[in-house]
Amino acid sequence: MTLKDYSLKSKIFFFFILLLIAVQTVSFFTTRFSNERLEEQQLTSQLSQAETLLKNELDSRSYYLTAFVETAAKDYGLKQVLVEDTRSLLVALNNHRKRIDADIAIAFNNEGTIIGELVVKDSNQEIKRVSAGNQIKEKFAYQNFLNDESEQLFFPIDKEIYQLVITPLKNGDMIIGHIGFGYAINSRLANRLANLTGFSVGFGLENSGNWQWLVSEQVGLFDYSALDEPDSSFSPLSDNSRSTYIYANYVLGDVDKQSLTATTFQLRSNLIAAIKQDSVQLLLMIAVTLIMSLIGAYIIASGVTMPLRKLVSLSKDIAQGNYEQDINIGKTREFSQLADQFEHMQEAIQSREQEITEQAYLDSLTALPNRNQFYRDLPKVDNPFLLCQINIRRLSDINDTLGHEVGDEVIIEVANRLRSLSQPLYHTSGNGFLLRCDNETEDDIKECSQKINSVIEQSFNYQNIDLHLQVNIGVSTSDGWTQANQLLKEVDAAMQIAKRSNLLYQLYDRQIDQNTLDRLQLVNRLRLAIEKDEFVLFYQPKLNLQNNRIEEVEALVRWNHPVNGLITPDAFIQIADQTGQMAALSNWVLNKSIEQFYIWREMGLELKIAINISPENLLDDDFCQQLVSIFKSHDKLNDSIRIEITEDAFMDHDSKAVENINLLRKEGIYLSIDDYGTGYSSLAQLKNLPVQELKIDRCFVQQLISSDADKLIVRSTIQLSHQLGLKVVAEGVEDKKTLDWLISQGCEKAQGFYISRPLAADNFYTWLKQSDYSKNEEKQQVDGITSNVSTFNPS
Repeated sequence: MTLKDYSLKSKIFFFFILLLIAVQTVSFFTTRFSNERLEEQQLTSQLSQAETLLKNELDSRSYYLTAFVETAAKDYGLKQVLVEDTRSLLVALNNHRKRIDADIAIAFNNEGTIIGELVVKDSNQEIKRVSAGNQIKEKFAYQNFLNDESEQLFFPIDKEIYQLVITPLKNGDMIIGHIGFGYAINSRLANRLANLTGFSVGFGLENSGNWQWLVSEQVGLFDYSALDEPDSSFSPLSDNSRSTYIYANYVLGDVDKQSLTATTFQLRSNLIAAIKQDSVQLLLMIAVTLIMSLIGAYIIASGVTMPLRKLVSLSKDIAQGNYEQDINIGKTREFSQLADQFEHMQEAIQSREQEITEQAYLDSLTALPNRNQFYRDLPKVDNPFLLCQINIRRLSDINDTLGHEVGDEVIIEVANRLRSLSQPLYHTSGNGFLLRCDNETEDDIKECSQKINSVIEQSFNYQNIDLHLQVNIGVSTSDGWTQANQLLKEVDAAMQIAKRSNLLYQLYDRQIDQNTLDRLQLVNRLRLAIEKDEFVLFYQPKLNLQNNRIEEVEALVRWNHPVNGLITPDAFIQIADQTGQMAALSNWVLNKSIEQFYIWREMGLELKIAINISPENLLDDDFCQQLVSIFKSHDKLNDSIRIEITEDAFMDHDSKAVENINLLRKEGIYLSIDDYGTGYSSLAQLKNLPVQELKIDRCFVQQLISSDADKLIVRSTIQLSHQLGLKVVAEGVEDKKTLDWLISQGCEKAQGFYISRPLAADNFYTWLKQSDYSKNEEKQQVDGITSNVSTFNPS
């Protein structure tokens, strides 16, 4: 038999299988469609029967109550005690109540006042307790039901609802009062109806489409746990439930303008389980037929497809890198030729793969494994580890200054130093490495980072040039297997935070990703926000400790974002610096502050306004010249405007920033040093700068009372500042003890939440008028209000 014959038989075989599957599929779906229609008809029939039984039972109960009440109304003894003492009336009512085991008995005089009421408590228990109701001597709320004929109503008492039938008591033709007996709408009734109908039964109240369950009784496998929840997704009034439940509603009447409804319902899955059994049997029969056909077809085709299966298996082995398999796929000439070609291909692939592997999985500069090798290695790691992404700081400066050859030598040196840690190491980018610290956990992050830093921080001497090597490290944890892409994303995000914050290391957490997304959105909108005037200034007052007056405020810039609401400066100031928008933002703050200055001035407040500018502004000659021009173009701004700068702006005394600081002071602008103590400057450096004021950072003030070290720092700073002729402001005052201590040390000014939180301009003006800090014998007057517009280091 030739190869051509086998190919023809294979085609016939597969065509037969496809035809069989098609016929069985059509048969299955036709039968299934018929069964589904039958299911719906049977469900409708069962629901109709249950609904009929429910209505009949409730109607019978109503008829039974009506008949009994009318019979009891003819009792002469009951009529006799109607106007006698309450105890006798209650005894008579209870005797009648016990005859039908009623849950409530009630009597009214001819004026509609309740003169007797008995209510059965704990009606689901074996021992029932009968007690007098709490409405005796009260006017009956439903006077329209006290007629000359029997009336039925649903009566609420103490969170329970009763089916009550009221009938008149007559003496001759004259009505002398009314009596009523009834049953509670409770779980005992729901249980009896559920057993009778075979459906789950519940009672509930509906008002304007809102449904509240009163009581329900489960039948079968139905889960009622959700029905006790106020936000249950199931409501018998909603068509949205019909895909899950089958149900019918029977309106009983109204209770306080709410519709009382009895509901029969059940899960569709419970009712159609038996019906679906036929579909399962049909499917099983089709499956058996198909399996038998496939077994026969397999036996016929196995001899034909065996060589092809061997080739497929061989291809998979080659794809997985296994090149040592013997090739034996058949005796025919065509298959022998194919086997020879596969063998030559296998040898060629093996040779090329070895060459590609060296290029694809090793870094040519450091001879370290690269990112691709990291992807290959990670699935094999089954122990917890720390993954550290190490970034060489200022490598671009080395490349730009000394050339890329020196930069390459630095990368090689760092690689050699990291090898000494004897941990899996990868070179993933120009200045980036991955170090996997196996069997390390989150508790070991600090120690691991310090080990990395200790081998890197030693100076590297290259051709008589000493280079101080520093790194930033992003860290992510793993308890074993994890997705490589996700892990790399996490350590990169953590490393970027460490780099921006100038930290040795940063551990990844989920908030970093959210912060990164929020940051990107703010970057995209910042320029438009400045143009659309989406920013606003808040003002936090300062207190003059020498006269207990508010003479200055600190104004804080906020971004009134149209989506995210009010955003504090720490979220967007760094973005403004990095995107070149700081000058535009500072100009906006300057103009708004001057505008507010004149508004307050017209209101009788002579206010001084100080604007906090960033180090980037001080490096910008154009900005500083514009600042000087604005001061010259407005009257009294030199006396009313103060400029605050952070201490890191003047660390380099030869820098452009220092030149511009001297320029501003030369023009008569009042200068203040903000957040003193958080950088690297000293008072010795400040003496060479033309500043008049120093603000002690809040980190030294907030724990002042409890920390002797902070007291020493603040006291020394105040004393040395005074010797240099500087005034001192303490920020972060949050209690009276801190304020009193600062006064005792001669500190001139203070601000903090103890005095006031930041306020909008209008709110600040109102607060100032009402505070004790601005009282004057003639008129409230604020002599100097410093508006410190914080544009990069917010409170």
